Amino acid sequence: MQITLAALAHHQGQQDVSAAFQQAFDQIAQAGGGTLIVPTGRYRIGALQLPSNLYLWLEAGAELIASPDYQDFQGAITLSVAENSDRAMLYARHQHNITIAGPGLINGNASAYFASEPDEQGYRLPAPHRPRLIVFEDCQQIRLTHFTIIDAPMWTVHLVSSAHIFIDQLTISNDLTMANTDALDIDGCQYVQISNSHFSSADDGICLKTTCKPSELRRPTQHVLVQNCLLRSYSCAFKIGTETFDAIEDISVNNCSIYDSNRAIGIVSRDGGVIQRLQFSHINFACHHVHPCHWGKADPIFISCRHRDPAIAPGAVRWVSFSHLSGTTEGAINMHTDTPGSLLHISLSHLHMQQCVNDQSEQGLYDVRPPCNPDQPTGMGLDNAYRLNPNTGQAFGVEHYPNGLPAIYAQGVEQLHLEHLFIERPPILPQSWDVNPIVQTALSDAGPRR
Repeated sequence: MQITLAALAHHQGQQDVSAAFQQAFDQIAQAGGGTLIVPTGRYRIGALQLPSNLYLWLEAGAELIASPDYQDFQGAITLSVAENSDRAMLYARHQHNITIAGPGLINGNASAYFASEPDEQGYRLPAPHRPRLIVFEDCQQIRLTHFTIIDAPMWTVHLVSSAHIFIDQLTISNDLTMANTDALDIDGCQYVQISNSHFSSADDGICLKTTCKPSELRRPTQHVLVQNCLLRSYSCAFKIGTETFDAIEDISVNNCSIYDSNRAIGIVSRDGGVIQRLQFSHINFACHHVHPCHWGKADPIFISCRHRDPAIAPGAVRWVSFSHLSGTTEGAINMHTDTPGSLLHISLSHLHMQQCVNDQSEQGLYDVRPPCNPDQPTGMGLDNAYRLNPNTGQAFGVEHYPNGLPAIYAQGVEQLHLEHLFIERPPILPQSWDVNPIVQTALSDAGPRR
């Protein structure tokens, strides 16, 4: 079956046409599968339920625009919850063989969900409830290819407890002043390939995680391949964590370029799930400081293993290798843990890193958020972004390196292997820099970094 929605184009995004789209999807479901062609035009939509065996084709000039009214998404209540978001625009649960493709555009209409101007920390305050644009839960055989998404108001593509996912030539470009707009979240999924794509967002570019979900969706994230991608983020371009309630393992990231970013690669263990067997190779990076509301301090590599809930020990991070990484940074590689034996077998080889001077006061600080707010240790992003430590004037979790800015800082790391490192530093070091480029401390010597 093939359906074309040509008659709706005259609305030009001014009138909600969700009912017509849903009727077409229901016809395809009744027929056992088919193609829906969206021709040139602007279409305002709310919640849509996608069936199995669907090929959704967005022609050049076709633009799906998210409704500015959160109530328009109550037809797609999700099992997973991100921050306070429990609704989606394009939603599927227990479905299989779904493809979204074509040269068209999905517009998240983010300005309807954020303050018009950023505050003094560079943060445009969000509405309390915002929809995610694409959410698939417990689905199989998903293909996202060739189309573009812009200005998501919340997490953009959230794939939950699904398997056999193929993402190729996907472009996601979100406003860099709007936080919590992760480009791509892979959450409890297996057998995922992401390639030849461009992700740009204020929050994480690609994030692998295992959130706390209903038991029927609790699964590890496993067997993920990322290659030939271009990433930009004011939070973390490629991130594992922070939510790690189940295992994340067997991950390979190769031949990627990270530009105009705060933190390049982040591995953040907090919630008990082990993180292991990770391989990163042939990655270029350019890291610089951004507004202080974002976690990170221009870190090319950040590995953090700390408690969130005092009753839950963070899962171990182990067997991680980095090879052939090169680029510029205003920060340092930072690896640390507050739990003995939880960060081990880390190797870094063939690194070419140039440290650059920045005259801002942020240089020389490290950032271990989250969680650092003593009143809300298990709270959401705002709880860790805005609460200031009265002793330092910085957000809780932001401190100065003990003896100034190093190039590589490792605290409590067991079996750390470093070889073939070429680190360029200014010929005259600023006074706030550590004269030792590589600093390794035992956990018993340094004490927990709180």
